[in-house]
Amino acid sequence: MKPTLTGKAPCNNIEIYYETFGEKQHPAILLIMGLDAQSIMFTNDFIEPLVKAGYYVIRFDNRDIGLSTWLNDTWHRKRPYTLEDMAQDSIELLDYLSINKAHIIGVSMGGMIAQRIAISYPERIMCLVSIMSSGFILDPGAVPFFRGRSFMKLIPFFLKNFTVKSKLAFPAITVESYVNTYRRLNGKTFPFNHNHLRTVFTEGIETRKGQNPRARFQQFCGIAASGSRLHELVKIKAPTLVIHGTEDPLIPPIHATIYAPKIPDAKMLWVEGMGHQMPKPVLEIIMPAIIEHLKKKTSDSTDKN
Repeated sequence: MKPTLTGKAPCNNIEIYYETFGEKQHPAILLIMGLDAQSIMFTNDFIEPLVKAGYYVIRFDNRDIGLSTWLNDTWHRKRPYTLEDMAQDSIELLDYLSINKAHIIGVSMGGMIAQRIAISYPERIMCLVSIMSSGFILDPGAVPFFRGRSFMKLIPFFLKNFTVKSKLAFPAITVESYVNTYRRLNGKTFPFNHNHLRTVFTEGIETRKGQNPRARFQQFCGIAASGSRLHELVKIKAPTLVIHGTEDPLIPPIHATIYAPKIPDAKMLWVEGMGHQMPKPVLEIIMPAIIEHLKKKTSDSTDKN
């Protein structure tokens, strides 16, 4: 499926690259991708069902990744941007596209940004879908095996004051390294589609040249600097669907059990065997649930009007 519109929008003193799919007169969906991931990770298998269901779909590259502005030259560990800044990027993109309200679907870090939008900009969101995400990634309660709980609170301090040199934080920018990373995130239940991901990462790394070697670290610093949203989730008024896999190795399922009940009337969808990615068999499970969730809100809005 080819985009109906592409471009770079001036947002929050940077440029955000975006692509749209479908007809603009239809209800809008803003897709927000996760840590160190380009927008093309929302593949045709994710977008096409939404367009066929009657939605105008927007995907975009977060700051520091893809074809959006990379902040490597101006970023400083003592002054990291936050999820609030990234939420503002999203809102200003909607402004640029003349969209007053949108359904927001966020994956992993994108789910955190989506939660922040629902908290800080309730008038701009129709409904929220938060996939394999967390209300507080450094929540000591989510790592009960870790005895030194106070250390979790010190992570933002260490990130701000000490140089980090790690292959985990600064990965090799090769197709094979990213394919191998996603293999580890896949879980054991669903088949790993090596060829599909190789194609996606070849486009992102070799064709788009959009894999910023500093994105993973700088975006994670933004997550850490943002702190917890757990005490604010009660403010979310948008109808919410939380989706999480039972085999997620990156953001363990306990995160969903902690944050989902704090969102008023949130619906929880557990996907047995799903890891921290969405292969086609997983999409065949979650896309009907997502569309049903969106349709109900769209129908309710139409009835009220």
